Amino acid sequence: MRLGFALEYSLGHVTHAENLKGRLARDRGVHPTYVDLPYHRTPGWWSALPGVRSNWSLRASLGAYLALRRRAESLDGALFHTQVTSLLSTGLMGRLPSVVSLDATPLQYDQLGAYYGHTPSASARVEELKRRLNQRAFHQARHLVTWSQWAKDSLVADYGVPPEKVTVIPPGIDTGRWQFPARHPRREGGLNILFVGGDFQRKGGDTLLEAFRSLPVSIRARLHVVTMTTGVLDDEPGVTVHRGLTPNSKTLLQLYADADLFVFPTRADCLPLAVMEALAAGLPVVTTRVAALPEAVTHGETGLLISPDDAAGMAEAIAVLAEDPGLRARLGAAARAAALSDFDAATNYRKLVSTVKEAASGHTGARTMPRRHSCASPGAPNQG
Repeated sequence: MRLGFALEYSLGHVTHAENLKGRLARDRGVHPTYVDLPYHRTPGWWSALPGVRSNWSLRASLGAYLALRRRAESLDGALFHTQVTSLLSTGLMGRLPSVVSLDATPLQYDQLGAYYGHTPSASARVEELKRRLNQRAFHQARHLVTWSQWAKDSLVADYGVPPEKVTVIPPGIDTGRWQFPARHPRREGGLNILFVGGDFQRKGGDTLLEAFRSLPVSIRARLHVVTMTTGVLDDEPGVTVHRGLTPNSKTLLQLYADADLFVFPTRADCLPLAVMEALAAGLPVVTTRVAALPEAVTHGETGLLISPDDAAGMAEAIAVLAEDPGLRARLGAAARAAALSDFDAATNYRKLVSTVKEAASGHTGARTMPRRHSCASPGAPNQG
């Protein structure tokens, strides 16, 4: 099948897109055309136009539409991720069977938006127009995929999407790559605590730092922080900061391998891949009751859940796990099992691609000219 993939490249969606491409590279049944849509430096002369330059929804959806419109006759179907990329392609989806996938609905994003620098419009008319545009895309799509039940529930309740039209398929990670040797229950150097969050503030890094400083003196621990935020934690005792690490890099993998527990006191997230990676690494996870995180981490089974901004609760959770290596081992084993069951890339991306194939199955036809795998930038021709 010849399928188009309009992919948002921002935040955790970058890793998701790369993992999906890795799966497709091994699928001989798909000839993909990629439309990569980076949040920063979105390609295409039109992306610099007034009114478009400052509006991500316009940049992403216009880029996807322009790139796929020219190829619609040679494609059997398409995947739009996220729904932002689909807004201007509702007419196109009428003749090109399409699946729209998303980690959160626009209304859910509005609720979390303050932490992303996003503020809903003060105009009720503008917000209603936005809701209708998204609703039209949701209803025009042949099928919808959400990363979580949390997002599916919003599609059904807030946008009137029939539940049978929505399939929950979380993003996947290479669970084999994230499998490490068993950890020694009591390290000579003390406990290794790992935090991974590009946006230190939004991910609750300050809450973690406050909790770390308040740990009992009897607990010997080292905090490793992976972040892109600069100007934080300079010369902080007991803290090592790692910047410039890329997804799936050897250094990042080693940090997970060396860790004893993973902490993630985020204030705003949907379903972050860093938590899935921690589960796959066999780490007990301490995180917050935010969005879909309680679906990924089961309190008392694969980790511990606290409220956002609860530094005392975070310190208590770390202390409980630090002082009980047996509990860490049990939660870690359950975390690994949960990752294999729910977040395995081979399984989940196969399901996602199969969903797109199924949507396109009634549209396939004979092609007179073979086409090679391609990576298209919006507004640019296919590159074979």
